[in-house]
Amino acid sequence: CDLALPDYTSKIVNVGIQQGGVENAVPDVIRKSEMDKILLFMSSQDKDEVLSNYKLVEKKDLTEEDKENYSKLDEDIYKLDTKDDDTIEKLNDILGKPMLTVSGLETDSSETKAMKEQMMSNLPKEMTQNGDIDIFQVFSMMPKEQLTQVKAEFDEQFSEMPDSIISQAAVSYVKGEYEAIGIDMDKTQINYIFLSGVKMLGVALLSAALSVVVGFMASKVAAKTSMNLRSKVFKKVMSFSHTEMDKFSTASLITRSTNDIQQIQMLMVMLFRIVFYAPILGIGGVIKVLRTDTNMTWIIAIGVILITILVSVLFTFAMPKFKSVQKLIDKLNLVTRESLTGMLVIRAFSTEKHEEKRFNKANIDLTKTNLFVNRLMSSMMPIMMLIMNGLTLLIVWVGAHQVDLGTMQVGDMMAFMQY
Repeated sequence: CDLALPDYTSKIVNVGIQQGGVENAVPDVIRKSEMDKILLFMSSQDKDEVLSNYKLVEKKDLTEEDKENYSKLDEDIYKLDTKDDDTIEKLNDILGKPMLTVSGLETDSSETKAMKEQMMSNLPKEMTQNGDIDIFQVFSMMPKEQLTQVKAEFDEQFSEMPDSIISQAAVSYVKGEYEAIGIDMDKTQINYIFLSGVKMLGVALLSAALSVVVGFMASKVAAKTSMNLRSKVFKKVMSFSHTEMDKFSTASLITRSTNDIQQIQMLMVMLFRIVFYAPILGIGGVIKVLRTDTNMTWIIAIGVILITILVSVLFTFAMPKFKSVQKLIDKLNLVTRESLTGMLVIRAFSTEKHEEKRFNKANIDLTKTNLFVNRLMSSMMPIMMLIMNGLTLLIVWVGAHQVDLGTMQVGDMMAFMQY
């Protein structure tokens, strides 16, 4: 669930806001005249693939619902006849460049005008004397070899463009086509954002519910394990001989049965809630990042290296102290037990001051060690947050340049930051 949430954020920004709710360059519906233009700039194989997944619907066969949804339509249309994700992905790759070509030829740029004039000048005068010939008519009348050569020239111009730019341009073409047909694009955009938001909220609520379930199960397993351990330790201690009792000392055995088992119980809870969860989240996040169309994976590598160094340094100093804390707790319990059980003897020999010093020393040693460990571990989170926020700034800095160059979308950068 947590790994899915950044995807929804990315889609809401990229598709919902920037692309007006149009997910890809595969239109659900397109006018026949526009499809004929697009087909001009495809290979025979691609043309067959496209036509096999679209159904031609004549104007007279349109349903009342179609007429209501496509209010400006006055010609035959092609309707998408598949919902298979792999097929749609394939069609998206096929349609991108032809749509970009058609879109470019329909603009009034100086390059387009110069191309049209050059093509018109090569046509017979009887074809151009009316002055209303369409450039796509010229392409349709070209010999196959010549049209293939023209297509290759267009493809060469697009070869240096990133796939994301081609896809965005094709989506803009699809949006324009939808508007020409009469589809309400404002409604389409709002519906997409609302639906994605509801899905995102559902995933977040599911994640929260699962977190509660995992916490409950982890606590239950840890408590049951702790209960079994205490029972087995008690039975084992009851079977000890006098020599074994003297070897461990009563205070040490009490510490093992209470504090030490409590530490194991805490470990069990952390094991199920964090130790199993964190690697899945970490590895999943890296895989998600590697699948994005970005060149910023080196930032993740920097983050992993820095955090690994931080954790290694902290635990190098902290681990010996963690071990000594357990021994110092054992020592404190020993002194306390001896003072309480030998109270009459202590009073009889007036050694209260000596016993107080023994207790104070054991207490202060434990306090100092605990303070050192807690200060050391409490410094980990601020340093880690400093590293993570520094990486976020680096992602924004590098990502902003890529967004400016058109090689990355804003939503992808936001998802990258979350991963």
